[in-house]
Amino acid sequence: MSTRQDGVIPDFLRMDDAIGSDPANADKTGNWQGWPTKDLNPVKLMDDEGRTVRIRTPVMDLEGLITPTDLHYTVQHFAVPPVVETDKWQLKIHGEVKNELTLNFDQLRRFPGRTVRTVMECSGSDATFFEYFKDEGPKPSRTQECMILSASEWTGVPLAAVLNASGLSDKSLYVRAVGNDEGVPATAAEGTKPFYYDKGLPIQKALHPDTILAYAQNGQLLEHLHGAPVRLLVPGWSGNWSVKWLTDLEITTEMPECWYHYEFYYYGNSVDDPNKELITTIGVKSIVTQPNDDTDKMTKGVHMVRGYAWSGAGAISNVDVSVDGGDTWHTAHIEAPRDRYMWVRWSYQWNAEKAGNYNIMSRATDEVGRVQSREPRYNNMRKNFSAIVGYPITVE
Repeated sequence: MSTRQDGVIPDFLRMDDAIGSDPANADKTGNWQGWPTKDLNPVKLMDDEGRTVRIRTPVMDLEGLITPTDLHYTVQHFAVPPVVETDKWQLKIHGEVKNELTLNFDQLRRFPGRTVRTVMECSGSDATFFEYFKDEGPKPSRTQECMILSASEWTGVPLAAVLNASGLSDKSLYVRAVGNDEGVPATAAEGTKPFYYDKGLPIQKALHPDTILAYAQNGQLLEHLHGAPVRLLVPGWSGNWSVKWLTDLEITTEMPECWYHYEFYYYGNSVDDPNKELITTIGVKSIVTQPNDDTDKMTKGVHMVRGYAWSGAGAISNVDVSVDGGDTWHTAHIEAPRDRYMWVRWSYQWNAEKAGNYNIMSRATDEVGRVQSREPRYNNMRKNFSAIVGYPITVE
């Protein structure tokens, strides 16, 4: 351990009694190229043939900002479609355009590229916390529930470049993006015919330079489960907008009637609510990752409280931490960088001098002034939970 020149150990290094609470000190297991490593195991859902079809990310165990590709969450509403190799893939651009186009994989890659780093979160992440806040259920585990959330670096082509090549007009107001996964929603009306998953993107968001047609993730061409050969990436918006296995872009004059708009991903009090609001932007949110769910008791002394914070509307500008259930708040340190769409890592040095019961909370604020709320925005679909959650700890 290093010391200052006067031989005095800085206060922030006096943490010997807190080492056991740091997951980075966990025993190394498994095998990587013949060397021991620390295994990170996502929660997986398998199909009847033993293939992974859904993944939940072990967020509590992550370090840094980028989620490894094999740990990045995956969700799809229909069965995973058959593999389409890059030499067989095509993308059709048609509708309210001057020049209808059909691009193959090589032609798409001839457009100027763009790389975007972003958090991606499913609207259904943490849905069971709605019941917890209404005292209608037990407190969910962050280890199992805060998992439909990841962050990656995506490389591709700006959607705007492809749309502009097709020639837009004043009537080109929406882009219906269609994937290759087909099915019938479980809650659809009887008699609903199978359809391909689709979303109708407003032209303003479609033309944003960071909305891209992604063909690579974290330095490698897309894996099939993540939408290969090409997927839509809509940073800042809920993950359901980033259509995987993309095959078709239809430009329309009116918002297309996509089933996964006002039948599923909306704010509303009931299915018959006349004032339904389409869910787009991710909320402002933070989580505590250390101490984790396996820690309910700690010794007196100095401990590091750590976590992540993110927002779909802008970069995180501030994170506050409370250890007394929100009665008092303290400014946390935010690590650089603070990218527009990425989460940030934050930390707070807590000197737990007295034994007793504590309730640790974090509260995030983004650059456009949104502050993480104490109460969730209730809706009958249980989407976009972003409220502050407390985590009880006993100091002995």
